[in-house]
Amino acid sequence: MTNYRFRISAVLLAVLVALVGGGLTATAAQAPALPQPPCGDTSGFDRTPLADLPPEATETYDLIRQGGPFPYPQDGTVFQNRERLLPDCSSGYYHEYTVETPGSPDRGARRIVTGEGGEYFYTRDHYASFVLIDLGGAPVPECGDLSGLDSVALSALSPAAQDVVRAAAGGADGIEYENREGVLPDCPEGYYRLFDVGSEDRVIAGDGGEIAYTPDHYRTFQSVTIPA
Repeated sequence: MTNYRFRISAVLLAVLVALVGGGLTATAAQAPALPQPPCGDTSGFDRTPLADLPPEATETYDLIRQGGPFPYPQDGTVFQNRERLLPDCSSGYYHEYTVETPGSPDRGARRIVTGEGGEYFYTRDHYASFVLIDLGGAPVPECGDLSGLDSVALSALSPAAQDVVRAAAGGADGIEYENREGVLPDCPEGYYRLFDVGSEDRVIAGDGGEIAYTPDHYRTFQSVTIPA
């Protein structure tokens, strides 16, 4: 009789656990997902000053502002926002950059993700969470200021690139360059003109007369010095 009662109690307990567990699962499944904020809306993100992040984040920020060179070929590529944690923007709006992790044998889990609107996000856990970087007093170049880029003499470019630079500097028409990577200074729409050179290299001309050259399809930029 004792064994029988024990078995009945065990069965009832198992049924109760299944019902409670199923109810919890159903409740969790029915919990509404947090809505993805619209593009440009960063109001729901915690803000962290750049100076409070690991020093490698500042190094990456400086590389982004000066147009490279970057340590990994993935740096500057489009971030797809598959986790849907960042605001909902069009494809190509975001780009990602590695924040080095000392001692890591690979890229590690830390990244900076930039947005076309000038946003800088930091993730320490490979896109599982993000904070908005508060640049505070970090210098942001004004439109037309390429002083933060490495410079290259016109004579150091290929003959084809030199010809394109001269044409661009002379006011030739190009197509609009939207600066989606956010590496060049933030300027009004239509400020930059794009000129193809080869399969990878491009020349970018600004309305203020500045000329930038990218040898690797917008991953890095140099300011072209043109002799008077």
